[in-house]
Amino acid sequence: MSNIHAALEIGTTRTVLAIGETHNGGRLKITCHAEIPSTGVRKSQILDISQATQSIRSVLKEIENRHDALGSKITIANAILAVSGQHVSATHAEGNAVVEGAKVGDDEINEAQRRAREMPLPKGRELLDIIDQDYAVDGLGGITSPKGMSGRMLKLNTLLLHADSNRIQDAKTAAESAHLEISEPLFAATCAADAVLEEHERRNGVLLLDIGGGSTGYAAYSDGCLADAGVIGVGGDHITNDIAYAFRTTNAQAEKLKIEEASAILGQYTTENSRVKLTGSSALMESRSISRRSLDTVVNARLKELFTIIRETLEEKDLLHRMHAGLVLTGGGAGMREIDIVASNELGLETRIGKPLHVDGLEDSPNPWAFSAIAGALLYSQRTTEEKSVLSDLFGRFFK
Repeated sequence: MSNIHAALEIGTTRTVLAIGETHNGGRLKITCHAEIPSTGVRKSQILDISQATQSIRSVLKEIENRHDALGSKITIANAILAVSGQHVSATHAEGNAVVEGAKVGDDEINEAQRRAREMPLPKGRELLDIIDQDYAVDGLGGITSPKGMSGRMLKLNTLLLHADSNRIQDAKTAAESAHLEISEPLFAATCAADAVLEEHERRNGVLLLDIGGGSTGYAAYSDGCLADAGVIGVGGDHITNDIAYAFRTTNAQAEKLKIEEASAILGQYTTENSRVKLTGSSALMESRSISRRSLDTVVNARLKELFTIIRETLEEKDLLHRMHAGLVLTGGGAGMREIDIVASNELGLETRIGKPLHVDGLEDSPNPWAFSAIAGALLYSQRTTEEKSVLSDLFGRFFK
């Protein structure tokens, strides 16, 4: 069994590749990761395959160089792909089975699962994951294990996560051109959830927001399972663009202002006359200053928009009131100053910044929340590899 795993994320602002290794005791450790600014990508979708390929080549080369510097060699042949973007969506499906005997047995459970998985996706969609939510027996819902229950009709509720197959294929093409095979695509927000959420949070109801550059993925959990998921088309780049437009700066200047100076709430670090010095973009341009309160107002307005969309989405699906364990923020956008306060105020949920809990190797990272999705993808790779190994051992003993 291989104990080395790789995961790739092609985001709007950065392309990330990470290597994880299973250490003694089965704990996963991220031993190496590399990231560079993405090119040819907008709103988490590839617009120029050749540029995206070059970004992937660059992170592959960086990983190899770091291993060479440590006196070891590594060849990365395949990786899990963490997928984000507005083309990702969720569809509820169900599978029914008639209970042949007086009680539900394995045959009925298998039949309900089979029927749920047979639901056809719309043309041009690729399945990312199937999540079994709960069962119902003769209309009695919320059942986690129906075996042995009396009834006549068994129903299984599932959630299908799927994406635009062309967008997935574009990512695979870019990776394959860099000599990296994509073993499986996964939804970035549920990957992040695997890395940062505790089991008791899933049981009590928790909302995870993975705030990327071009979009924000969400995953809502209730009663221990994924209740709904999706993507909102607002991310950190929208804030950067707002700053650039409002204060007539370059995007690079605006990004620096967002990270180093801005606050998501008004008045926390400002006085009425507080100002931020803005260096000219060239030696020929004179330095100037902008109102710190005005800067915070721009940031606050866009974040309020994002959290309002999230609130309305979850209220429409009757989920927001079930998030008793609160809200967890991940992704690069989660590092904005005081973003948790705005989120808590707008959604009415206790909020924390999510750092990967179930992997090692990110302890010295200044922004571990930005690697939540990639960490979750590595955990998935480790888990599936171990499951295949157990099955292989079982079959080996059986046919020996």
